[in-house]
Formats: sequence, structure tokens, C-alpha cells
Amino acid sequence: MIQTATATQTLVELSRVEKVFHRGAEEIHVLRDLDLQVANGDFLALMGPSGSGKSTLLNLIGGLDRPTRGTVNVGGEQVG
Repeated sequence: MIQTATATQTLVELSRVEKVFHRGAEEIHVLRDLDLQVANGDFLALMGPSGSGKSTLLNLIGGLDRPTRGTVNVGGEQVG
């Protein structure tokens, strides 16, 4: 049986997500301890200056990248 999301269910949930990139010995912390819940049917805008982690966040939600720490769930399934 396929379960569909209702308007009150959480569609996207990030819990304590961190993303760190390495450039040589340097650590670049892009996301730190991020918690986010997006309910089915929500409409959001993601805004911020260049280099603030917008594309990184979308890549994590879309499964194109993995968090350094934390969990990403989309539609009730863990991404990663």
C-alpha cells in the first residue's frame, strides 16, 4: 500500500544537520546544527547571500549530497 502525505504531515525534516567541506587542511562549515521541518503543502523561499549554504541545503534535501552529521528525511524516508 502506498501512503500519501496529507497537509499536516512533515514532508521534509532535517535534524541537527551539519555540512563541512575540506579545502586542504582547512574546514569550511557551511551548515551548523540545522533543524528544519517543512509540512506537505508549505511554500517557502530560500534566501541569503552568496556562500550562505542555500545550494548545499537543496543538494542535501535532493539527495545529491550527504550531511557530515545529522539526518535528512524526505517523505518519511531517510536521504543519504
